[in-house]
Amino acid sequence: MGGPCLGIIPPNIEEFNYPMLDNCAGGNTGVFVNGRELHKQDLDLLATRGLPTDSNRSYLIEVSGRVWDEDTGEELDCLGKLAPTVEKVKHGFGMKVPRAAAQ
Repeated sequence: MGGPCLGIIPPNIEEFNYPMLDNCAGGNTGVFVNGRELHKQDLDLLATRGLPTDSNRSYLIEVSGRVWDEDTGEELDCLGKLAPTVEKVKHGFGMKVPRAAAQ
């Protein structure tokens, strides 16, 4: 909390089924994604994939990279898959049991 994104986990995990604070990332960019204000480091990364950087904007982004302007509902250009490995294996790396522990 209070810094840039450290990873991506799949959506709809019951234990995390509560709203995040809009300032949970310590963002000061004026750009909101899925309800949270982006940290500059996160905005810079998403901007390299095509996310507009104009302040006072809100977007909805799926892990597939599909993006919608939250105010107009307009779908923007896709950013490309944001977490292809998470999507493929259906879990984040933090939820995977290390090989040594699994044996």
